[in-house]
Amino acid sequence: MKKILLSSMVVASLFAANNNSDVQKEINTLKTQLTKLQKQVNENKNLSLSNMKKVNPISANNHLYWSYDLRTSFDYIYYKTNNNKKYINNILSNRVELKGVIQPSENLKASLVLQAYNIFGMNNEQTYSPYQNISWVSSETPDDTNIRVKEAIFNYFFGPNTGLMFSAGRRPATEGFPSNLVYNDIANSPLSHLINIEFDGFSFLFRNSFFSNLNDKFSDWGTSLKFCVGEGYSNSKGKWPSDGSPAYSKDNLKINEFANMIFVPYDDGQYALWTQTLYAWNMKGLNNTHKMDDLGDYFGTEINFRAVGIGDGISDFLDNTTAFVDFALSKTMPDSGKQMQGSTNSKTGTSIWVGAQMPGIGDNDTWGFNYIHGTKYFKSITYGEDTLVGSIAAVRGNAYDLYYNRQIISHLTAGLRTTYLNYNNAGSEAFFGIAANPKQSNYVNKAYDIRAYIRYSF
Repeated sequence: MKKILLSSMVVASLFAANNNSDVQKEINTLKTQLTKLQKQVNENKNLSLSNMKKVNPISANNHLYWSYDLRTSFDYIYYKTNNNKKYINNILSNRVELKGVIQPSENLKASLVLQAYNIFGMNNEQTYSPYQNISWVSSETPDDTNIRVKEAIFNYFFGPNTGLMFSAGRRPATEGFPSNLVYNDIANSPLSHLINIEFDGFSFLFRNSFFSNLNDKFSDWGTSLKFCVGEGYSNSKGKWPSDGSPAYSKDNLKINEFANMIFVPYDDGQYALWTQTLYAWNMKGLNNTHKMDDLGDYFGTEINFRAVGIGDGISDFLDNTTAFVDFALSKTMPDSGKQMQGSTNSKTGTSIWVGAQMPGIGDNDTWGFNYIHGTKYFKSITYGEDTLVGSIAAVRGNAYDLYYNRQIISHLTAGLRTTYLNYNNAGSEAFFGIAANPKQSNYVNKAYDIRAYIRYSF
């Protein structure tokens, strides 16, 4: 634009000049101005490039990119037992996450998530909750201000067109689909109906491009296959065992291991069918003498159908609606003479989860709902991380969940959530021993959690 204006000035000066000498003077003046202007443009270009590198350092491939996420919440919690005993409390909490990502090359990426999740003020959790800081849930349940490693993992991609990926480390096994929708987060892996705990392990992924190399028909299907293996309990006694045995020697329990397969036969970005199959060995729980014991194995499978946008151009509302149906099955297989969920026999349970997230009345808000029904012996590997009163994914009975989120300004959001759990049986979030027996005489049969939060993320 400035060059056009200067060219116009040149033409105008030519017509306004009285003689050739005046014209030459005007031309020389304008040449000087153009030289200065070009210098300023070059300086501005260099400054802009410098600023771009500062704003987006990960693009340089040799910097660690950090993001910051702070959520302050208020929860009103209410419980009622089947003998009409009530528990009520108000909880203020802070959850802060520092997320780091680095990609030194095209086929190697690493990520780190540090998290502190604390209740306002001092509390007596360590006195009343001996399992509070077990590694499965230590970052997902509010406690103290200690910073814990929620995720530390690298991903290695075997070339740009192979479709193969290997990863190892502490995995982000919480807030998978559909649990992520409640707070508008990006879904982690695996699916959250069967698994919603943290674990350490390995994974191997065959992406869509791998299957496309085998047959062109797969190119539009979005097919993928992922294998995960991990360890939930190590039988190491630690560096200095109190019984005088050598460092890191075995205790009297077995290693708890599991293998998980996530198979996606179809995912075109709008409609998707996901499946998950899980097998775990040496599940733990309290036996009849109230001691921690190896009780048996566990099998689970899950099928999830989702639509990210319903139809094609029917309405803006349907275009921005995500809806899903999720079915899960679990089966416990006790070791000979031992009990899992109060029985020496194998027990099978099922659960159905339906829900949707929809646009609100404004441009920057969403709302949604979840409904879950679980049968008497359904057992999800989750210990109540998704609400303070319990896990909606693991409910033996019915769960009703309604939520609303609104972006106030860029990077600042707020939300409301109300959750009602109606338990028909006990033991939904317990380990696999006597506490998971659905036929207990005294248990919580109703629970509420009403949450309001405000969240800053950058």
